[in-house]
Amino acid sequence: MIAISSSPTFFDAVSIAPATADEAYSLLQTALDRFLSLVEALGPDDWGKPTACTAWNVRDILAHQAGGYASGTGYIELIRQTSHLPKSGQLIEDAINEFQLRQRAGKSPAELIAELRRVGPVAAQKWAYGFRPLKLFAIPHPVAGKLPLRHLMWVTHSRDTWMHRLDICRATGRAFEQTREHDGRIAELVMLDVADVLARKHHGPALIFELTGVAGGVWKIGQGEPAATIRMDVLDFNIFASGRYTYEQARPLATITGDVAKAEESLKKILIVY
Repeated sequence: MIAISSSPTFFDAVSIAPATADEAYSLLQTALDRFLSLVEALGPDDWGKPTACTAWNVRDILAHQAGGYASGTGYIELIRQTSHLPKSGQLIEDAINEFQLRQRAGKSPAELIAELRRVGPVAAQKWAYGFRPLKLFAIPHPVAGKLPLRHLMWVTHSRDTWMHRLDICRATGRAFEQTREHDGRIAELVMLDVADVLARKHHGPALIFELTGVAGGVWKIGQGEPAATIRMDVLDFNIFASGRYTYEQARPLATITGDVAKAEESLKKILIVY
């Protein structure tokens, strides 16, 4: 094994505390409030700008968020959206996203913002505290393996809004508001999922992930002595872990010390649900 240079004190990613209902509600509320503050500040020239979600422009992301939160307002709307089966080779969430955008094709940004303001708080409350029977189940998923519906409601939905806020900020040149309490916790829960992915897909030595920035931290993933340290900006890492960057795009943004080959092999296996 190749020794690595000294790095800051790390936290074992598998020991990250999972979200609770109360925390999920707080994360959803903050993610929604910040997203709304951002889109309400956009100008007419911003809505058509392309984003890292290559099929969507800024307006499309807003429509997706309005549709997504609408799905959390009750069982009837949830069933209506999830009844749209994916095409061959398509993820179920992509089929749902297409339906959400079709249903909102004629709406202006102002109308979409008004819808999101109306349905968002209702969905946040119900995702955190409602849908109790559904939260007992997990669904097969090609990325997550099994996706517990509790995790979807308590973690993934706020992460999705957080990530799409970053998409819009990058597309429009707006500053991405961050606090350690909110954004740092979002990033921490991402690393818990990364640890799960690598435990299933990568059986190599332990690695240190040193992610820089307000929301960053230093985490160890794997058992035993770390073989390498991967250093990367925390926002760039999330763009990569979500599939928005390919490995080839992300690799120049990462600095690796130690066993470079093992670290690169691990990076290639990282993809989680946002």
